[in-house]
Amino acid sequence: MTIRFLILIALFLIIPGLVAATSVVIPPGGDVFLGEEGLDVRAAVPAPYDEIAFYPPGSSPGRDIPLDIRHLEKSSFSVSPNLYSDRTGSWYQWDSRQAIPGSIAFNVREPRVSVRILQRLTMEDISSGTVPRGSDLLFQMDTNLGSVAQRPGYNPASDGIFDLLISTPGGGTLTAVETKTGSSISLTRITPQDSLQVFPAIQTGGWDTGAVGSGNYLYAAGMYTIQPKLAFNRVDENLKSTSAGYNIRGASITLGSDRTTIGTRDDQVIRGHSFSVTISGTPGVPVYFWVDAGSRTGSPGDQPPMILFAQEGVSQDSPDGPYLIGSYRPTSEGGRSIRELVPREPYNGVKYYGMIVPDRNGKRTLELRTTDQTDDARYTLKVESKSGGSNIHTDEIPITVQKGSVSVATGKDVYAIGEEVRLSGHNSESCDTYLFITGPNLPSAGGRLDRPRQAVTTGNPSSFTTASGDCETWDYRLYTGELGLDAGTYTIYAVPAPVSRNNLGSVPYQTISLTLKRPYVSLMPQETEVAKGDSLTLTGMSSGVGSGTVAVWIFGRNYFRYDQASVERDGHFEYEIPGWQTNDMVAGQYVVIIQHPMTNGEFDIWPDGQRQLVLGRYPYSGAPIFRVGGPGALMGSDGANALISALNSAYIDDTYTRWDIRVMSPKITLNSTSLRQDSDGPVKIWGTTNLGAGKRLMIEVSDNKFAPTRKEIRDDSYGFSGTAEIQEGVGERYFSLTVPKGKLAPGEYRVLVQAVESEATTSGLLTITEPTPVVTIQPTIKPETPAQIENGSSNRSNESVNVTPTVRSSTQLIPTISQVPQVTLVTQVQTLLPVATPVPEQSDDRIFSLVTGMGVGLLIAGLVVLLVYVLRRKGDDESEDVTEEEDNVPEEDEREENKEEENEET
Repeated sequence: MTIRFLILIALFLIIPGLVAATSVVIPPGGDVFLGEEGLDVRAAVPAPYDEIAFYPPGSSPGRDIPLDIRHLEKSSFSVSPNLYSDRTGSWYQWDSRQAIPGSIAFNVREPRVSVRILQRLTMEDISSGTVPRGSDLLFQMDTNLGSVAQRPGYNPASDGIFDLLISTPGGGTLTAVETKTGSSISLTRITPQDSLQVFPAIQTGGWDTGAVGSGNYLYAAGMYTIQPKLAFNRVDENLKSTSAGYNIRGASITLGSDRTTIGTRDDQVIRGHSFSVTISGTPGVPVYFWVDAGSRTGSPGDQPPMILFAQEGVSQDSPDGPYLIGSYRPTSEGGRSIRELVPREPYNGVKYYGMIVPDRNGKRTLELRTTDQTDDARYTLKVESKSGGSNIHTDEIPITVQKGSVSVATGKDVYAIGEEVRLSGHNSESCDTYLFITGPNLPSAGGRLDRPRQAVTTGNPSSFTTASGDCETWDYRLYTGELGLDAGTYTIYAVPAPVSRNNLGSVPYQTISLTLKRPYVSLMPQETEVAKGDSLTLTGMSSGVGSGTVAVWIFGRNYFRYDQASVERDGHFEYEIPGWQTNDMVAGQYVVIIQHPMTNGEFDIWPDGQRQLVLGRYPYSGAPIFRVGGPGALMGSDGANALISALNSAYIDDTYTRWDIRVMSPKITLNSTSLRQDSDGPVKIWGTTNLGAGKRLMIEVSDNKFAPTRKEIRDDSYGFSGTAEIQEGVGERYFSLTVPKGKLAPGEYRVLVQAVESEATTSGLLTITEPTPVVTIQPTIKPETPAQIENGSSNRSNESVNVTPTVRSSTQLIPTISQVPQVTLVTQVQTLLPVATPVPEQSDDRIFSLVTGMGVGLLIAGLVVLLVYVLRRKGDDESEDVTEEEDNVPEEDEREENKEEENEET
């Protein structure tokens, strides 16, 4: 019993000591990191503090209220990323009983490790780059985890903060690397001493990427990825199991092979274009490059591609020597030097070879150019380098130079002299496109496009017109008014080199035909008459002025106006004489002259600023021609004829067109037929006018009896108003207004028509009548059969005809059809018989029956008329009784009404 008790006491004393020995103690104000667990924070949060409080940035503990207060297990505290990722910073001791804070308990921080790769010799950051195998590398670590090593009880020999894991091109993982001293350096349990630390130590020589084992390289060529892994307090596991972010960044490096290669994206190039090749090798190790041109001499038209001068990482010999690079003798060329393998022209051949040094990634891009003097043939581009003394690496690729093409196009084939011609096309041969023109009495070799009478010369670029472009497409604008060419057909040449028409065999080219015609101006068929107050638009076409202007001259009685109208690129122009201007013009004839400036783009005749004199350019600029203002002014047709005579002068190149217009007083006419209608349907009022189509007219229809009356007399007045749009008709314009049925009762109305935009007006008297009653008799006749006619057994005496009288009226005083009784009329009907059938002789009683039937029909018609009269009389009597009872009409008015009744009876 005693032994067991002693054992229990021993375990009770030993186990807490072991736990205390393995726990991580956080001192007051120390750092803790997201993901850590099992922390002892009793020293950081001593009694009487039993909780921790978090204050937002900028607040003052003890004065401000905490943003967050949390209870914690002091002996085993875990910094859960889900709970503290948004609460990084200082946490304060908190006394929950007194609700007061203490000092800073600890700082919660996000772990950060960033790795970069340095070249040991230069300490240059070569992360994500390429280095030759054999380079010495170091790992530079930027971290905030150094405070972990400052905790009580931390042992660098057994503890560690993070590991470096290197993934190989084959998929393996390295935890150690070889150094120049031949020792192996472990990459696990690394303890940084500062926020920025290099590993392995510089004294060790760093990672030897060229280390050899059993006669082979230990590290294969390819990309290696270095990734840090946190190795304390299960931080790495806890961070990976949560969605909270953390800043752990690795790096990569590519170990290059010992091979030297050359490659290109395209093995065919259009002559006149540049192309590039990529040379790969050991960084810093020179690579010799040359163009194998075969037997080519380098003379114009027989040149290989050339290296573009002054490129980074590219060395070339001077054309005047010495030729240190050119003296190199490639191992595959039978002992000949590079200068012996390339042409000597031009520049003594130094542009056909060079020495290239790959960059830190083991690559270098080299640009070569072709010109119009490059022969379209196949070439071989070769490289060679030495590494490790006797190790020779060579490579080569073929390149084919092809002829390019050139094209030229324009918007149309025919242009008026003075218009702009836009030429464009494609040029795959060179960046410059050379243009010249041929035609009647122009140089046979071709003339410069912008100065056609100046001959072009092969090999002299300045003698040609050069079009600009982007080395693929080109564009040029030709102003035909400045060429000094007559109307006719010409040919434009587009070539990729300065070659005249006599030397086109060696280059591609294309031609286009261009026809020039004399400029013109014309007016389209349009209105010649305009009412005062209406606007008039003159529309026409002009050629040879591009986007310039034409001049507009207007002459009339004591009237002169000068203006200009803009011409669109398609030659279309419009000029509007506004309504306010025509309103001030006296009715009569006016002459409009449109003046075209022709090829020089300048008007040779114009008025002065005060509109007093018409001036011209002959015999000198500004010479007066005639007067349009003041004493002696020429107006109307005299002024127009004087202007036309001046424009027809041989010394004036301007052209013109003439158009006569007539300004008329505005007129509106009501059609007499539309002024008399009945009330049985809609009333349509219409008429004609000389106002412009699309204008609107105001139409008012008012009762003609409208006048002041005594209030005891009631009278119903009718009227209507509306607008009508003027329509374009055949020979004249018209308007119409429809008044709905029932809006106008029978009677007389005054119709007033007024123009909205001018003072034109007219009026008329509209008469609305009662509809005329119409009686329609519809007999129903039963025809005899042929058998009855043949046998003489006709029953015509017993036949009957149904007659339905119908009266049409728009008033309710006449009975409707259903109120009129049907009347049966007995009549005799004669039936037409065939010719071969004998017609029996009609008896006297049949004739009597026919006459009787006609009499009955007339009698019925009379009865209907009588019935209508009785009903109207009855209605008038009732109206008279009501008027006598309510209004007490004087006896004079009764006598007048009796007279009106007698007149109606008569």
